[in-house]
Amino acid sequence: FDTMPCTNNLIWDIRKRTIGSNKIKNFTRSNYLGRKEFVQRLKLEATLDVHEGSVNTICWNDTGEYILSGSDDDKLVITNPYSRKVKASITSWHRSNIFSAKFMPQTNDRMIVSAAADGKIFLTNVERGSNMDPVLQYHCHNGAAYEILTVPSDPHSFLSCGEDGTIRWFDVRVSPGCWQTSCKKDILIDCRRAVTSMAISPVESFYLATGCSDSSVRIYDRRMLGTIATGFQTGSGVAGMCARFVPRHLVNKSCRVTSLAYSRDGREVLASYASDYLYLFDPKDDKGRELKGPSQDNKQKETQQKRLRLRGDWSDTGPLSRPESERERDGEARPGVSLMQRMSDMLSRWFEDASE
Repeated sequence: FDTMPCTNNLIWDIRKRTIGSNKIKNFTRSNYLGRKEFVQRLKLEATLDVHEGSVNTICWNDTGEYILSGSDDDKLVITNPYSRKVKASITSWHRSNIFSAKFMPQTNDRMIVSAAADGKIFLTNVERGSNMDPVLQYHCHNGAAYEILTVPSDPHSFLSCGEDGTIRWFDVRVSPGCWQTSCKKDILIDCRRAVTSMAISPVESFYLATGCSDSSVRIYDRRMLGTIATGFQTGSGVAGMCARFVPRHLVNKSCRVTSLAYSRDGREVLASYASDYLYLFDPKDDKGRELKGPSQDNKQKETQQKRLRLRGDWSDTGPLSRPESERERDGEARPGVSLMQRMSDMLSRWFEDASE
């Protein structure tokens, strides 16, 4: 079996992998995840009915055993997706929509940090049970707090961003809670415009990608930044910035970046825009600062894409809503491919490039 070549039989090749007969590293990823046919065969495995409101955030724990979710019902829920059982359901102290929640690294999934539309950030101990006071509270953001980022292998610090345009870095050893609104001591970057999403490079965790309400994706080197609390303050939205990307047709427009994600190798950044499309940026390619707009031929082939209401996107989300560029061009909706089809194509191209 060990010497048998890869075949075009998906089931048989995966079976060989499970019995250890193929020693190629990342065998399934390198041979199948890059194929459009594989992505299109994915089916719904389960629906976890654990919330009573819109679910705005989900994340896996480090071992892939549990999912943490946060919702408009102000609850944080930890679920085993395989047994469909709820491990913990916590009624948080948030008084508005929970936008982001993460497990703190190296805490055995006991500590959760969450942020909400009320601008407050809570550090919660799961073992205390529901309705218990959070361990630490941070009221520093003036307006909604959209995103929480934890740093791999760091159980003591996390980052947050919000409507007030600030990106904050909290170290619980230095700043064990803060009740002061618009506090300045933990500001890492002041972008002076709403920051709606963030992502950390999985390869070089000092690189921080941020999405702003001015349509820009900015990448910072955290080694060049600091806060008043750490004794090294920069604060400017320019200091430490390595690159800035804006799709050409969105220059000088306000289109919020609703989600950011690095590829596994850190070579690409995937950005999702409210009322627009998904874009791939190369964080180290200066020529990528502006994406070329679609050609006239491609424009004729583009079809309707339904919109998602994500963090920071409070615009119309009706079934006939379309990207602004299409509304300006056509005026009327046209039938076309689904959002899931477009995402499948994007994932396929991404995996194909990664496997080459």
